[in-house]
This record gives sequence, C-alpha cells and structure tokens, in this order.
Amino acid sequence: MKYDVAIIGAGLCGMSLALALAGAGRRVAVVDAREARLAGRLPIDAPFDTRIYAISPASADWLAQSRVWGSLDPARVAPVYDMQVFGDDARMSAAGLSLSAYRAGIAQLCTIVEEGELARGVADLDILRPAAALRLCFEDAAAGVELADGRRVEADLIVGADGGGSWARVEAGIAVDTIDYGQTAIVANFDCAKPHRNRAAQWFRQEDDGTSGILAYLPLPDDRISIVWAVAASRAARLMALDESAFARRVEEAGMHALGALSPAGSRAAFALRNQRARRLVAPRFALVGDAAHVLHPLAGQGLNLGFGDCAELFKRVTGARDCGDFAALRAYERARKAAIADMHALTHGLARLFASGHPLVRSLRNIGLNLVGRAPVLPQLLVRSAIRG
Repeated sequence: MKYDVAIIGAGLCGMSLALALAGAGRRVAVVDAREARLAGRLPIDAPFDTRIYAISPASADWLAQSRVWGSLDPARVAPVYDMQVFGDDARMSAAGLSLSAYRAGIAQLCTIVEEGELARGVADLDILRPAAALRLCFEDAAAGVELADGRRVEADLIVGADGGGSWARVEAGIAVDTIDYGQTAIVANFDCAKPHRNRAAQWFRQEDDGTSGILAYLPLPDDRISIVWAVAASRAARLMALDESAFARRVEEAGMHALGALSPAGSRAAFALRNQRARRLVAPRFALVGDAAHVLHPLAGQGLNLGFGDCAELFKRVTGARDCGDFAALRAYERARKAAIADMHALTHGLARLFASGHPLVRSLRNIGLNLVGRAPVLPQLLVRSAIRG
C-alpha cells in the first residue's frame, strides 16, 4: 500500500501530525524504532513524569485538532495563571518581571502536562514498530523507507520527526548548526509545603561556584511542582551526586524558599543542553518537524510548542495540496516557519548568553533591564500575548 505521508518517529510531534492527517482523510504510516509506550489512563496517585511541558494555547488548539487535548486526564494537568521571573542580583530579589494571564485578558499563560500523559493521548494509531529504517529512497513521483526486516513503505511525502539526533535528517542530507552550551538540565518533581496557586517562577542565578544557572518552578496538580535547573555540566554532576534530601534542600535555597520545604516526589533526570538548527526544513518529498528541525535551550519552555507550530503549518500545506509531496507546498511550509524558528532561537540563545556572562557591568545592566520591563504597564502583557501565539 502506498501512503500519502510516512512519518519517521512516534514522538509527540510526529504522532500529533499523524492523527491530524488521518483525521483529514490522508493515508498515514508511522515508523518508529522503539517499543510501544504505556497506553491507558493512569491512577491519580501515580507518580508524575520527570519530563514536563508547558503547552501554549496555540499548541493546545493544535492538539485539540489532532484529537489529543480532549483525551488528557484533567487530574494530571495544571494551568499556569501567573509567572514571576527574577534576575541574579540579590539587591533586586523582590522585583523582576511579572506575567499575568488575568492582566493580559486570557484564561491562562499555559498548561503544564507531563510527557507520559501527552504520549497516552497520541497513542490511538497503528505504528510500524519496532521497525529499524535502513535508508530513504527518493524518486520524482514518490519516496520510500526501506526497513531492516525487508519491508518498504512508500509515500508521497516523508516527514522526519525523530528527534534531535534525527536519522531521517541525516539520510536526507540536511546539515545542522549546533552550539553546545556546556550546561546540563536537571529535572525533578517535589511536593510543596506551601500552595503554589498555579504560579510559575524562574530565577536567573549566579551559582555557588561562580557559574550561571537558571531554575524554573512549574506547578503540577495538588501542590506539586516540577523543576528544571540548568547549570554548568560540572555543577550538575555534583548536584546529581547528592542524595534526595540534600538535593531538595539545594532546590529550596535556590528558589528562595518560595514554597517552603520540598519533599522529593520521584527520581531525578538530567540531559545536556544545546542549540541546534537544521539549515533546511525541506527537500524534495521530505520535511522536518520538531526537534529534528530545531533544538532550543529550555529557559523559555518553548521547544515543543515550536515543534507543534511546525506540525500545524505542515498539516495546512499538505492537506491543501493534491500531492502531499508537492515541492511548492513544502517550500511554502519552510518559508512560513522560518521567522518563528529564527525568532525563538534568537530569544533563547540570546538570553542564555546574556545571563551566562559574569561581567559586573553586564550583570547590572541585565537586571536593571529585567526590572524596568517588569514595571512597565504594557510590556509584560505584550510579551505574554506574543508567547501564547506559539
């Protein structure tokens, strides 16, 4: 059977795109090298994943279109109504930048959802797996994916949605530009002594060893939080070596004791941080989406949202074309996403570099700037409206 679209990778972006395309009547094949993940609803007392995403309203709309959003368990998601961002100058610790959904005239800034809950939401689709792909084949009228077991999947369009180390991207001959931040993000969940009131917080920090760090508190249901703490790789190794109780005390101190005592609610995980961008999003009968196309620093929490934006745009272009692999439609997709991707890379990379500098003058100016933006009556709300567009 020949398909309209073959998607390499059964992650969140690839599966949401597959569901939307199938719902629009397109024949879709999904190829993934991994075993199937857990499906079905979890009990309310099941531990939360360490990998948490802040889903923007625009991404929520996309997931609703893909029939995912309505299937999420309301007891395992948490809206964010406010966010406070603090600089790394202790003299200004009570100031910073305050973002409010209410003042911006919207229901919420974003929704916090764990990776596993999203994965269960996109599980309602047949997938060829575990299926190791050997090579991609491109012809004028079609393309193909040859599998290690001898099968061949033919389609008008192949989509690479297989993550930052994308095999499909390499096979299609698309190069990437990569910047290694020399940082590691530690993620963990905690129960809080004080209510978080659906408020997120982020601290740009000067760590004890003189390096820079960024700590985020993200609200989960029932006064739990998820944290993302990006620090120099050497400091991350020392933090990961602490026992659970000692690590919790470090997180309390780094977060200015904002939520009182923290109790570990699961294990920790860590991953290296980099900035990566594909030099092209498309080739004849081929397109990239999500992390296969771009990887961001997590300080703004926009990586997955950017990927869902790719999926929504590609879906629009593909469903509007008679041939899903029409190169004019693919080029239109690439042009439409170019500015959003460039802007988000510039924002996250610029902030990461700005707050990595330990120069006293730079440190003073960035903290003054952050506090001036926070005090302006309109600017914070403009930032909110810009962010939620996805």
